[in-house]
Amino acid sequence: MHDIFSRMAEKAPDITPDIPQESDATYDHVLKYTGLFGGVQGITILVSVVRNKIVSELLGPSGLALINIFNNVTKLVNQSTNFGLSFSAVKHVAELFDHGSTEELKDFARTVRTWSVLTALLGVLVGFVLSSSISYWTFGSYDYTRHFLLLSLIVGMLAVQGGEIAILKGMKQLKKVALISVYGAIATLFICVPIYFAIGAKGIVPSLLLCNAAILAIHLHFSNKVMPWSTSLFSRTEYVNGIPMLKLGMGYIIAGIFGQGAEYVIRTLILRFGELADVGLYTSGYTLAVTYANIVFIAFEADYFPRLSASQHKLTRQNRTVNQQVEVSVLLMAPVLIFFVLAMHLILPLLFSTKFEGAIPMAICASFFMFFKALTLPVAYLSLAKGDSRMYMMTELIYDIFIALAIPFAFKWWGLEGSGWALSAGGLLDMLLIHTIYRQRYGYHFDLSKVKLYIVQFVCFAVAVFAALHENPWLKIVTAVMLIVSGSISFHVLKKETTILLKLKKRLWRK
Repeated sequence: MHDIFSRMAEKAPDITPDIPQESDATYDHVLKYTGLFGGVQGITILVSVVRNKIVSELLGPSGLALINIFNNVTKLVNQSTNFGLSFSAVKHVAELFDHGSTEELKDFARTVRTWSVLTALLGVLVGFVLSSSISYWTFGSYDYTRHFLLLSLIVGMLAVQGGEIAILKGMKQLKKVALISVYGAIATLFICVPIYFAIGAKGIVPSLLLCNAAILAIHLHFSNKVMPWSTSLFSRTEYVNGIPMLKLGMGYIIAGIFGQGAEYVIRTLILRFGELADVGLYTSGYTLAVTYANIVFIAFEADYFPRLSASQHKLTRQNRTVNQQVEVSVLLMAPVLIFFVLAMHLILPLLFSTKFEGAIPMAICASFFMFFKALTLPVAYLSLAKGDSRMYMMTELIYDIFIALAIPFAFKWWGLEGSGWALSAGGLLDMLLIHTIYRQRYGYHFDLSKVKLYIVQFVCFAVAVFAALHENPWLKIVTAVMLIVSGSISFHVLKKETTILLKLKKRLWRK
């Protein structure tokens, strides 16, 4: 392994950014890179759709629930031991990259990798030690101890992946980040499907291990092209150099523990109040309402956070950057959500199987969460861009405590549909909390000139949701009309404020 890394180090690094170094991004820039990652995530999700469809047919709700629980536990242990390096390192790498400090950038990349390896070893160790306890806390027995022992290796893989992706994002190698996502999805498809087909649910753990190993190899392949591998595990200097990064990451790690911990509590309590199949239905409903619609936010995160970090020292520029992102998020998210609500009965059999139809009402009710998130997430990044880990941690804690209590409670009394409404209520709480606190703390001012636009989009979406919750087929027409209205508004505004659509039209006209 050392020889492989040594040969990688002999290659000259290509640190040419994939995006222009703009001092103040325009709507064109925001839409362009949201489109880039949106397209890539579209491919990724298409591959995931095929994978989930096959897996759901082969394993059913119970098998899907096991996969989700295993993934949730590994992410929880990873969040508890990685010191937030996958996020905090981006800020430091981006600052060095913007200043053009090549040697300092190489040194800090070595620091990131040193700490990512150390946290990987820590994560594996913690996973080993707690495996029997996790099995008992989750399933009420020690039957899954061996499974969690093996899954601890994934914790280490996730830690190393986090360090590599942080370097790529900080150096604005966004196309490489996008390719990693696509190749990772394709790799998991070709690995897990044959295993599940051959041995069914017994292949869940081996499949997860092999998929994460493949994804790690893809990360290392692309990151080493940009910044050759270098690490110093026994260097005191590297430990000291990583302290500022760890201080910022501590808030993120605690917030991550809250977030993954809340998800763990939710699924465990649903398992206690219901059965394993209910966890599978909740997971599929959450996937429909949140994960697939999340394409818009995944699309802008890789470009937006480094850009916000560069603008946060000037209040006017900071607010313009955030408000631009909020507007684009809402304009893209509203039609997407209405389409999902309209086509939910057609989409679910394509993504999963008819065994998961019980998740549809929950997914429709939970879709409000994503609309609120479009208004919240760009603002929420301010605390991370400013290195204010305590504030980020506090807001995350309040939200996570709320959903960890509200969703299981709602499930117990009102079933899956109630859990969907509880998730949406959590999104509303998070939006009100962050906008109120960040206005006072960071001087963020919401662009009031856009309020009418957001209200109109919300009304279109709300009418579509309540029409979809009723089985009257004529109400489908109402939802379709709302989709046309919402989509037309988004198209008109984006056409007015950007030139991308005009350029695309000219290019198509030439052809």
